[in-house]
Amino acid sequence: MSSEGENLKFGYVLPHYPFELICENAVLAESSGYDSIWMTDHLVGVGIKKWHSLEAWDILARLSAETKRVTLGTCVSDPHRRHPAVLAHAATTLDIMSGGRAVLGLGAGEAMNLDPYGIAWSRPVSKMREAITIIKKLWTEDSVNHAGEFFKLNEAFLSPKPLQKPHPPIWVAANSPRSMKMTAELADGWIPTCVLTTPQIYQEKLSKIQAWAKDAGRDPLQIETAIFLFTTVAQDQETARKLVEFPAKILLLHTVSMLRLGKEVLNDYGVELPDELDLSRFVFNPKTVQNLLKGVEKVPFKAVEDIFVFGTPDDCIGKIEKYVKAGVRHFLLSMFAPPELSKSMIQSYADKVMSYFRSERKE
Repeated sequence: MSSEGENLKFGYVLPHYPFELICENAVLAESSGYDSIWMTDHLVGVGIKKWHSLEAWDILARLSAETKRVTLGTCVSDPHRRHPAVLAHAATTLDIMSGGRAVLGLGAGEAMNLDPYGIAWSRPVSKMREAITIIKKLWTEDSVNHAGEFFKLNEAFLSPKPLQKPHPPIWVAANSPRSMKMTAELADGWIPTCVLTTPQIYQEKLSKIQAWAKDAGRDPLQIETAIFLFTTVAQDQETARKLVEFPAKILLLHTVSMLRLGKEVLNDYGVELPDELDLSRFVFNPKTVQNLLKGVEKVPFKAVEDIFVFGTPDDCIGKIEKYVKAGVRHFLLSMFAPPELSKSMIQSYADKVMSYFRSERKE
């Protein structure tokens, strides 16, 4: 394999629920050779009838005892529901419990986890930038004084410090130009979503991040390049299509609404959404889901084919290779699979997709 595929890593994104399945899948993923395990930090799960979601940091703390090798991270937390000191404390605790395997994933926030609960989240990117600055100081300094726009600390400290030095990695789910620039200047990893980031777009955005990192006096190669990849592998295309088509269309509409980005993604496929589907601050409840289902009817399967990675092992390998050429080095795999198929898909992906890149790496 070319140097583009060197040091390629694969992570597994855990289901939101139930608890027993989360633990079983995490242990299986580690034994199957995955490099990392991730828990989405949501109050609300994505779904049509059920929106179950367990608390991310509690789950990862439990998994620190169930696993021995894999990196454990949130994908992603936000600076609105938790004060930076609380986030820093949680990540420190996980880092110590896991023997130095914690990653703090951060994002700008999502309406479904904030608006129904009255949690303010204006100017989210600016707030996240300030939060990252505070978190790093609490991890590395004995006493922190900070008088910022959003947070004020007076002789604050955290003890003990994390095991990882200088601190656990901070990865940012950056999709907008402002958050990408912040990633270049402050973060240790970049995890955009594939829904808004095709291989071509990824390469273009990565070039900008690397240029901004150089301008900030940083080594661009020190920023781990990842992607949150929604995927399904099956023995044949038809089976894969049955698994992926409906949830992928739901996710496409939800992601555009959640991030308030990417409307051009829909426009490219001639999708005109019904007026009652407000994409500005989407939250999950029975009424909004009914409107969402009306929107799903408008989304052509071509959009699913172009955006998501699914199909036979060879199909998935071919699409992943395009991301590898674009600069991705760490794939966070969120699998479209019902609970009864999740374990077999974890294993199939490891045996038939990941193994291709692992064997090529050894040559």
